[in-house]
Amino acid sequence: MTSPSSRACAGMAVLLLPILSACAADPAAPGETPGPTAAHRLADSKALELPLDEYLLTTIDAGELARGRDSLMRKCLAGLGAPYTPEARASTDIETNERRYGLADAELAKQHGYHVPDVAKTAEDYPSSIMPLVTGEATTHNGVPVPEGGCAGQAQRELHETDLQEALALPQKLNMESYLKSQKAPAVVKATEAWSTCMKESGHTYPDPLAAINDKEFSAATPGPHEKEVALADVLCKQKVNLIGVWSAAESEYQRYAIESNKSTLTEPLAAKQRTMSAAKAAAGP
Repeated sequence: MTSPSSRACAGMAVLLLPILSACAADPAAPGETPGPTAAHRLADSKALELPLDEYLLTTIDAGELARGRDSLMRKCLAGLGAPYTPEARASTDIETNERRYGLADAELAKQHGYHVPDVAKTAEDYPSSIMPLVTGEATTHNGVPVPEGGCAGQAQRELHETDLQEALALPQKLNMESYLKSQKAPAVVKATEAWSTCMKESGHTYPDPLAAINDKEFSAATPGPHEKEVALADVLCKQKVNLIGVWSAAESEYQRYAIESNKSTLTEPLAAKQRTMSAAKAAAGP
């Protein structure tokens, strides 16, 4: 089971999207600060879209990429005379920005507290008998040369994945910076204080949602009644003060400003993402 601290980071970047690599980067000078905008009411963040999503791998993108990779792996292994079809992958129920600002689903809070619900396991690793073909440890099979780096290496090359990861460095960095900066936006600070007041009225004392989700008391393998109670109060207080709406509006402004300020350098990661996703969709077929 994921620890509360891991869940907090996962809230910012659920999935394969490695924006956590930007955690170690020093934030760039903020330059001019975008002006405030009116926040819309937003009860949860399941369908939340942010401006930088276009330049990053979303939940949907990651799923399509995995399907394309699996298809290329099947083709490669069949060509080597070692056909293998991986089990169907389970899809995650967590959307791209669903937990970016912490837990926001009252039903999940009631059932699981801050814990991420268990989902069906994804496909197992390839059988040990064909792993040398997957990794490239074997150089030939049935007299057929194994591609450099194995079938996995070939699939990565066909999907341009190495180029994509390098190109994503800038949008990942901007994505993390916008989150950190938006935490300090006046409207977000005010809404967070209102959330904290609401929590106190419910009998729970926390300065902000991250303090609640990272409470060491909630580090057990399974959620207890108190965790569920706090998590539900957390979500209801977010809804009461419109914290998700206020925070996402503020961060969207930072992201739009970042996109405009880095317009010329963001063309490369956008093109790299489009190239990889096109290759993945072509590989996966209809």
